[in-house]
Order: sequence, then structure tokens, then C-alpha cells
Amino acid sequence: MNGTAATGTGAPDPFGRMKEEVAEKVRKLLALAEDPAATPEEAQTYSAKAQQLMSKYAIDLAMVTDAERIDRVVQRGWRIDGPYAAHKVSLVTAIGRTNDCRAVYAPLTGGARYIEVVGFPNDVDWVETLSGSLTLQMMTALLAAQALKPDRVHGRTFAVGFVEGFVHEVSLRLQQARRQAMAMAAEEEGRRRRTPGWHDDGTSITKAEPRQTVELVLVAKATQVDDEYRVRFPDARTVSRYTRLASWSGYEPGRAAGRKASLARGAVSGRRRLPA
Repeated sequence: MNGTAATGTGAPDPFGRMKEEVAEKVRKLLALAEDPAATPEEAQTYSAKAQQLMSKYAIDLAMVTDAERIDRVVQRGWRIDGPYAAHKVSLVTAIGRTNDCRAVYAPLTGGARYIEVVGFPNDVDWVETLSGSLTLQMMTALLAAQALKPDRVHGRTFAVGFVEGFVHEVSLRLQQARRQAMAMAAEEEGRRRRTPGWHDDGTSITKAEPRQTVELVLVAKATQVDDEYRVRFPDARTVSRYTRLASWSGYEPGRAAGRKASLARGAVSGRRRLPA
């Protein structure tokens, strides 16, 4: 990686350089999070910081991206196999919502699902990477938690409660990371607004001149993704999935595992696909 990205015309690409710089910072945070010498609290702090950085990067990229360029929205799909495919779909959609993406799924034979995610390229990359990682973490934690299952509770009953708790807790953590990232971006934008700037012709930017805000840019970005999503999937409908748990014995262990899960593990730059 030479630190210089280029567009299709051979011109320097500031977005590519920004992505490389952020990816390097995230990789360093992940190395700290996954260091055996790190305590669980330290690992969680590093992982949360990595997720915040990725969220903030997406926000910063939106601030300098033309919101009218519909060609920047992409669509990517992958297969989600069982067991617990419906819960895995919920995990992907939760990650998508907190990363400015929209998702739709269709059932496949054998209980599998096929999910399509619509959003900006960097956001879709992150949704696929993080969802693959969290799915692996969830299933690994479930295997380890089987020893906690009460004898009177059926194995699948315990597992369903576990994955419900895991997905719920991870969703809350993602939402919190998103709010923190937005607050950080808004604070930085506030500092920029208080600092005099300059036009390309050398004249100063006055305080009276309107400037983009984080909220306005994110609304424009979300609107663009929503509009493209409706064009690509005009017949898609929102379905609220509710699981009636036969036993809550696995729910709290699942939430505990969700609190410990790394929100930023695996490949960050590049397109290494993780199994769903």
C-alpha cells in the first residue's frame, strides 16, 4: 500500500487516501483489541473505538460527497445459511441501519436466506465484514454457553434465547457507537464553523454564509439510499419479526456475549468475504 490512490482517470483520489488512512488506524486498534495481553475491558474499548472511527469516517466522507450522485449507491447480496438464519438476518439489518444501508431478504430452500444490502460502497463493505465477524462470534459464544443450559431446557430453546439476546445487545451497542460518532462529527463541524475559512479565490468565508451540517448531509445521504432502495425493490415491505421465547434461560447469557463481542474484527480494507 503506497498511500496514493488514483481515480479511473489517473488523478489523485482523496477519498481513497482517506480510506487507506482510516483502515490503517482501525487495524492498529484491532491489533490492540485482539492482543492476548489486553483485558476484556481494554479489548472492548479498542473495538468500540474502531467502530466509532469507521462510523465517523462514513460521516466525514458524506460531508464531502456529492449527495446527488446516485451512481455511488451499490447493491450487494450474499447467502445466509442456518441454523438461526432469521436471527442472522436481523443481525445484518441492525448493522445496516447503523451504517446508512437498507437491506431486504428472500427465503431460500432449507431455511436459508438471501440478503441484499443497498448503500454507499464503504458502508456496504463494512456491513458485510462486521456481520460476518459477529455471526462467527455469536455461534462460537453459543457453543461455549451450552454448558450453562439448565437440564430441563431443550437445546434449541436455549439457543434461540441466546441468539435473541446477542442480537439485541449488539444492536444497542451499534446504536450507541453511531450516536457517539455523530456527536464527534458534529463537534468537529462546530469547531470548523467557528474557524474562519477561505474560498478558492482567496476571499474569506463569513459566518453568515450557510455551510453543510452533519445532520443535513446525513439526511441527504439517507434519502439517496432510501430512494435507490425503493427503485431497486419497489415491492419490498417491512416485516416486524417477533420471537416468542419458550424459555428465557439463554437470553441473558446471549446478552452477556453480545456485550463482549468485538464490533470491529476481521478484514477492514479490501473485500475478504466472511461466511454468513
